[in-house]
Amino acid sequence: MFRSLAYLCLLVFVSSPAYAGVVLKVKGKSVLIDLKGDPASPGDSFYAVLPNGKRSGIVKISKVKGEKAIGRVIKGNVAAGMSMELQPAEVTGGGSRGGPAKAKRASSDSAPAGRSYWGGLFGYGLNSMDVNVNDSVTGDFRKKASLSGSGFSAKGLFDYEIFSQVWFRFTAGLEMFKVAGPKECGTLNQQTCDANINYLSMDFLGRYVFATGSLRPWLGAGVGLLFPMSKEASALQAQSISTTNVIMLSGGLDFFVSPDFYIPMSIEYGMLPKSDEVEASWIAFRVGFAVPF
Repeated sequence: MFRSLAYLCLLVFVSSPAYAGVVLKVKGKSVLIDLKGDPASPGDSFYAVLPNGKRSGIVKISKVKGEKAIGRVIKGNVAAGMSMELQPAEVTGGGSRGGPAKAKRASSDSAPAGRSYWGGLFGYGLNSMDVNVNDSVTGDFRKKASLSGSGFSAKGLFDYEIFSQVWFRFTAGLEMFKVAGPKECGTLNQQTCDANINYLSMDFLGRYVFATGSLRPWLGAGVGLLFPMSKEASALQAQSISTTNVIMLSGGLDFFVSPDFYIPMSIEYGMLPKSDEVEASWIAFRVGFAVPF
């Protein structure tokens, strides 16, 4: 009888979940946890457990300081007072937390630690423009010229998470638009058709993120405002170059090197307003950095 009782106690002990602390406070998706002396590391995932033992949600640890930890709700519901149970997947491979099992964690350990980030973007754009060339004497339409060129950009970046897979991106800075074409402009229609415009741009982009781990591909669309700071052109009249807008279709990848640092990469197609005289667009490649705001 005593042997059976001892076996039953041992079975209960072995099969009991490994609890690690308790939820102290929940604000939005951020969770403050008292670890109660148990070890934890950024990237660890825990179940939030109700008093009846039922799992209610999943929390990923982003920061640990002493016996307190900050995590983020990635699934379900979490409330103050719930116990924390380490996800079994985190302790497979024969190691304990902080030991050999740590090397077996998925790349999602580098997932975002916050909801807002700031940084910089640097780009290279392939520009194109189709413009009507008029006779310099009569002003009559002569032909359409196709211009092309390239320019650089440097912008500040602010990313904000609206929902787990819906993010907002705001950028502002320098956008260069440079194009040149055949010698069909000027007084004798023998001057190279060109345009060289430096814009101050302010861009607003909505992005849908397809994954929530360390590699986060996305597609997005938005609009930008372009304010000319300097302008030189033979392909069109300088006074016609004024504040304008651009519609953007974009896709890219946010590569989280760590929860506190990622590399944004994107390719963007921009369409400027079309008129009877001019049609312009660009394809821009951008890369940069971002850290928590």
